[in-house]
Amino acid sequence: MFRALVVGTALLLSGGLAVAEEGGPAGPAPAPAPAPAPAGPGTPAPTGPSGPEAPAPEAKPITVTGRVIDPLGRPIRGAVLNVEGSTDVVKSGRDGTFTLEAPIGATLIVNSDKYGAALATVTGPVLDDVVLLLESTEKIQVAGQAPTAATGAAQLDRDELQRLPGTGGDVVRALTAMPGVVNLQVPLGYSGVVIRGASPQDSKVLIDDFEIPLLFHPFGFRAIVPTESIQSLTFIPGGFDVAYGRSSSGIVLLTTRPGSEDRSTQAELSLIDGGLISQGSIGAKTRYMIALRRSVIDFVLPLVIPSSVDLSLTTVPSYWDEQLRVDHELSSKWNLSLSSVGTNDVFELYTTKNEDAAAKRLYARTRFIRLTAAAKYHEGPWSATLALSGMLSDQDTEIGLYQKLKVFTPLVTPRITATRSEPKAIGLTDVVWSSGAEAQIGHSTTDLAIPLERREGEPFPPYDPKDTSSRFKGSVWFPDFAAWTTVAANFDPRVRVTTGLRADAFGRAKEIVVQPRGELQVKIVKGLTSRFGAGMYRRPPEFQSEFLQKDVKSEKSSQLTMGLELLPIPGVRVQGSLYYTDRTQLITHNVDGSLGNNGRGSSKGAEILAILSNGKTWFGMFGYSYSNSSRVDTPGGKARLFDYDQPHSMNAALSWRRGHWTLGGRFQLYSGLPGTPIVGAEFDSDRNLHIPIPGEVNSERAPIHHQLDVRVDYAWKWGTAQMLAFLDVQNVYLDRSVVTYFYSYDYSQKSAFESLPLIPSVGLRGVF
Repeated sequence: MFRALVVGTALLLSGGLAVAEEGGPAGPAPAPAPAPAPAGPGTPAPTGPSGPEAPAPEAKPITVTGRVIDPLGRPIRGAVLNVEGSTDVVKSGRDGTFTLEAPIGATLIVNSDKYGAALATVTGPVLDDVVLLLESTEKIQVAGQAPTAATGAAQLDRDELQRLPGTGGDVVRALTAMPGVVNLQVPLGYSGVVIRGASPQDSKVLIDDFEIPLLFHPFGFRAIVPTESIQSLTFIPGGFDVAYGRSSSGIVLLTTRPGSEDRSTQAELSLIDGGLISQGSIGAKTRYMIALRRSVIDFVLPLVIPSSVDLSLTTVPSYWDEQLRVDHELSSKWNLSLSSVGTNDVFELYTTKNEDAAAKRLYARTRFIRLTAAAKYHEGPWSATLALSGMLSDQDTEIGLYQKLKVFTPLVTPRITATRSEPKAIGLTDVVWSSGAEAQIGHSTTDLAIPLERREGEPFPPYDPKDTSSRFKGSVWFPDFAAWTTVAANFDPRVRVTTGLRADAFGRAKEIVVQPRGELQVKIVKGLTSRFGAGMYRRPPEFQSEFLQKDVKSEKSSQLTMGLELLPIPGVRVQGSLYYTDRTQLITHNVDGSLGNNGRGSSKGAEILAILSNGKTWFGMFGYSYSNSSRVDTPGGKARLFDYDQPHSMNAALSWRRGHWTLGGRFQLYSGLPGTPIVGAEFDSDRNLHIPIPGEVNSERAPIHHQLDVRVDYAWKWGTAQMLAFLDVQNVYLDRSVVTYFYSYDYSQKSAFESLPLIPSVGLRGVF
């Protein structure tokens, strides 16, 4: 019992070093036993059975063969290997195999430009596969496998998923193919993806471990970061470890990549946007990458809107994106990085060309920039990260003559983590301890005059351009702090336990919350692992106007997960999971219009994800999820569905590459979202408005939607340049299912709003 309590907190952590030992769990190579001290004057020499002990003979090198693979079992070509203490190196071949000379017990050091470093111990002439993880994951391996970050989680490979049909080459939009992510037929912009039927604000998106306010542009066609600047994308639908918080559902982790050592410039142009990426090295220890992107849809859209339409696009939707990253190797122990990501969206229109156009004006500008400086340290069993990040965000919205929402927020976030790993401790193996702390201190200046905001499940109010019942003008501080600790260890070669504890202090709400989390991994047979996780999670009150009221507390969720991960052969991964999430203290409107923690709810479901990758020729993916998310908004109230409850979601994709050509197809099928019918209306003579009478909340559901997406790529060389032309077409057979319904001004008639028709995306990319 004492031992279980001591190791109680473990995480599949950011260690960076992975060890593959034949016939046992991965872990650092054991240190050689210290040599006996030399005998001094008058000290008898140590003796054996027949006299003085002779020095141990030096181990003779043997021929060693092995293979280097990635987390999906695909061979890694060009990985550099050398015996520790030797300058002689070899590289893995096309099939990932290598051959070298090394003595038994020697430590091999494995490196790759794209993947992180790993260690392997020579235990015989044939080694187990050495699995290299992307540098961003920094996880400790268990029994030679690369575990996912949590049950049901997935790490997306940029090179393959950027060609997933239906995404327009945007790897972040490939999230829609992940089980548990709610598919939306109409692109919407929001700060986080919708995961497992919860509300959008319940999930968080982080770039290089720091939150960003939005992932997609307000109209949802593109992510704010270009695919080529992403090192990895990790999707964790739930059960994430204590190093991350402020979310009651799931998280999306994006890690930017360092620039390459060779200088190059990449240009890309499509019907949606165009961009430039420049990267290379400055000297021997510094690398850089700069990315800029600008929309072109604002040039195309006016050409396709008929002049007869009573609509004036003063500023067509447009955006700018920027990203910068500089990495410098300060020494063998320290690496420094400086990164920046930012976006600027502007949109303005008048819904009429008549003389009262000013009263029907919509203007929206959303922009932010985040700058992060980080120092990473590694020596022996210790590794640490010191980071400081600052962000400026600005939202400016004006509707008609009276309504407005202006929010300007500067934010600073310091973060520190420290990790120590030991091959053995208190009878356990592969022990990893990690602790960290961070602060998020912000100051928001707000000026709003808007109607009472709509909350989850509430009917849409009638449009009243003069309604400014919610007003606030002033400044608010929200200092939040967090600290965590975790320990992971193997109890035997097949059982690994992770437990951790996180504490958050939400300054605005004057609330301190403690969240224990843990996971058990059991290797059933080779290639098959079961996982069981449990934990508590909190989301602070910061969505919309939540932070303006001091008496609103954080929303709480308790998550239970279990699943199986199967790696039957190299290049194939199959994982399935079951989950249950209990939600309490959900923020809802009180009778007087104020906010309170009156709601409760639950989410439950099952998910399966299968990925097949045959080198660079075939790539296939199948994902399916079943879920149910319901809630009660008031004590004693009636249960109803979440707005984003989606019982069924299925994605099947297959891509084939041969020579210059890449062909791919993707089929999607998913349930429509629930909605609240309008059963009548009352006329308000004072406001000259018809007030709708809603029926049972979310008692109707849009029909099932299905579509086929196709993508064709053609790559060739033009002189020294690498060129790529692509055609990506969404919804090729024009399925026009109903998304939702709109009502006339008096709610006597309703009309269907259908899904988007065929959407082609044509583009050209060149690397010079």
